[in-house]
Amino acid sequence: MKPSITVMLLTLVSPWVAAEQTGPVAVSERDFMSDIPVVLSVSRLAQPVDEAPGAVTILDRHFIRISGARDITDLLRLVPGFQTTTSFETDAPMASYHGRNDDWANRIQVLVDGRSVYSGHLQGSAGLGLQALAMDDIERIEILRGSNSAAYGARAFLGVINIISRDVRETAGSRARLSAGDGGVADAFVSTGWGDSDHAYRVSADTRGDMGLRSAYGVNRVSRVNVTGALALESGLELELRAGSAGIDAGRGNADSPGNAERSRFIGAQFVQADWHKILTPEQDLKVSLSHTENTHRDVFPYLSNNAGTNYFGIPVDFSGYEVNQAVSLQHTTVLNPQWRSVWGAELRKEVLTSPSTFDGRGSVSTDFQRLFGNLEWKPLPAWILNSGVMLEQSELGGKTVSPRLMLNWHVSQGHTLRAGVSTAFRPPSAFEKYAAVRYYDQSGKNPITTVLSSGNVGPEKIESRELGYNLALPARGLSGDVRIFDERITDGIERPRRIDQPSDFVSPNDHLNIQNYRIQGLEHQLQWKPSAPSLLMVTQTWTHISGVEQLRVLKGAARYAMSLIGSYALNSGYMVSLMHAQSEDIALMSSNDGVYNIVRTDARIAKSFRLSGRKAELSLVIQNLDQPVRDGDRKFFFDRRAFVTLKAEL
Repeated sequence: MKPSITVMLLTLVSPWVAAEQTGPVAVSERDFMSDIPVVLSVSRLAQPVDEAPGAVTILDRHFIRISGARDITDLLRLVPGFQTTTSFETDAPMASYHGRNDDWANRIQVLVDGRSVYSGHLQGSAGLGLQALAMDDIERIEILRGSNSAAYGARAFLGVINIISRDVRETAGSRARLSAGDGGVADAFVSTGWGDSDHAYRVSADTRGDMGLRSAYGVNRVSRVNVTGALALESGLELELRAGSAGIDAGRGNADSPGNAERSRFIGAQFVQADWHKILTPEQDLKVSLSHTENTHRDVFPYLSNNAGTNYFGIPVDFSGYEVNQAVSLQHTTVLNPQWRSVWGAELRKEVLTSPSTFDGRGSVSTDFQRLFGNLEWKPLPAWILNSGVMLEQSELGGKTVSPRLMLNWHVSQGHTLRAGVSTAFRPPSAFEKYAAVRYYDQSGKNPITTVLSSGNVGPEKIESRELGYNLALPARGLSGDVRIFDERITDGIERPRRIDQPSDFVSPNDHLNIQNYRIQGLEHQLQWKPSAPSLLMVTQTWTHISGVEQLRVLKGAARYAMSLIGSYALNSGYMVSLMHAQSEDIALMSSNDGVYNIVRTDARIAKSFRLSGRKAELSLVIQNLDQPVRDGDRKFFFDRRAFVTLKAEL
C-alpha cells in the first residue's frame, strides 16, 4: 500500500476507534505560556513544540515589544528562512519563506485567529492579510517553517503563519499608543475592553503611516478597526465573534516610466467571523467556524506613453478587483486513549473574484473548495510520537489533490528531541494564472492589445519535502532551540515566460505554464536563551542552496547565508534595552534579474517603564537601520535610517 494511502486511512478512520477515559481536551492560556509552549498551528492539535511535526518559531508579546517592529512583516525578517520587504510597490509589505520568484507572497498561508486571510487577486498573496491586526492586539505568532497542506490545504505550500489575537477577557480597560519620528512616522492606537469572564468585548482602532522608502512614490498609511466578543453561553459552550476592516493607501509607480505612472492606490479588507466551540465530553470537543471576507483593490491610472502608438495614449490601465471569500468549517478533536489523539474535519470555501480588466469578456471567476482533513497523533512508547496527517482537496483551480504528511519525533533524553518526516503539498494556480485575459483597447474602444491570455490548462504546483530536525528544551537553564535540515523539491512550478516582441511597454500574451522544476536544500536553526524573565538572547542562521533552474530571481530568491541576532536586557531602574540585527548574503531582489546583493540592517530600542497618573506607561526610542541605507524590494528603493518615539499607556 502506498504511504499516502496509509496515512489517509490511518488519519480519517481514527475518530471512530473506541475511546478510553482520560483528561480533557481543552487547553488554557497557561499552556501556551509554559516553559515548553503549546502550539496549535501545525497539526490542529494542541501540542508541545517538541512533539509537533515540524519546526516552529513562536514570537510572543514580549518579543514583539522588544523588537520595535511596526508591522508583522518587519518582524518576520528575524525568523530563519524568511525573506521580507517593507515596500508597497506591488502589494502590501510581503514575507516569503525559502525564496520568491515573483512579486507576490503566494506560497505561504496566513491565518488570523484561524481565518485564512489569503487574497486571490492577481497571482495571490498573503500581504494584505499580514496587515489585519495591530501589533498591540497580538498575543503571539506561530510560524511553521515547512509545508503544511496536510492541515491547511491550498497555499500552505511552504509554511503557515498563525496570528493569534489577545484574549478579549484579559484586555479589560483602555490602552493607547502614539508614535512619531523620522520619515513621516505617525502612528496611533487606541483600544477599550469591558465585561467579565462570561461576556467580554474589545474595540480597537489604529493607524500607521510614513513617507515610505526612498525613491518610491507616495505616502503609505494602514488603518484598521477590529471588534471582538467572547461569550460563554452555557457549560462548555463558547462563542467568539469578530469583525473588522483594514485599509491601505499607498503610492506606486515611477515618474520616469509613463507606462507606469505615479499614483495612489487602495487595498482594503472587511470581515466577519464566528467561532462556536463546544466541549462535548472530557475526551471530545467540536468547533464550527464561519467567516465572510471582502477584499477591494483600486488601482487605475492613464497610460501616458506613445510606445504602443498614439491611439493608445491616455487609455486607462486598470489593476482593480473585488473579492468575496466565504468559508465554513467543522473540526472534531478526540482523545482516544493516552496513546492516541486525533482531529478531523471538513471545510467548504467559496471565492469569487471580480475584475473586468483582468478577465476581459468573462468579468469574474468563482471557485469552490471542498476539503476533508485529518491528523492523528500516536505515542507507541513514552519517548516516541508519530504524527500523520492528510488533506483531501478539490477545487476548480487545482483539481483534486491529496496532501499527506508523516513525522516521527523521538525524545532522546530530557530536553532533546529528534524528528524526521516527509510531506507533500500543492499550490493551485490563482484565478489570474488560470483564466486571465488582459487586453488594452485604443481610444475608440477597438484594436485590443492582449498582454496576458491564460488558457486554463495550468495545474497546481507540487512540493515534496523531507526534513530532519532537532528540538532543544531546557527550561531550567532558559534554553530552547530548533534545527531543521530540509530538502524540498518543487515540480510543475508556475511561470509565464516573458519576451518583448514589439516596441511597446506591453509584453506578449504568453500562457502560464507548469515549467519550473527545482530543488531547495539547506539547514536553519534558532537558539534562544532567557537567563531571566525579562532578558532574552536569540540567534538564527540559515544556509540555503537552490538548484535546477536558471532564472536568477528563483536561483537566488533565498539568501545563500542569512542570520539574525536579537538581544534584550531589563535594568532594575525600569529601563529595557534591545538590539536587533539581520543580514542576508547573495540574494536577488524581487524586481530585478541583474545580480545579487547583501542586505544588512541593525535596529536598537531603549524603553523606560513608569507610572502615569497611577497607570502603567512606557516611553521608548527606536532607531531602525543604524548603518548604511539598504535596498528594499527593488534596487532603486532604499530603507534609510529612521528614528521614532513611542508612548504607550493604560487609560
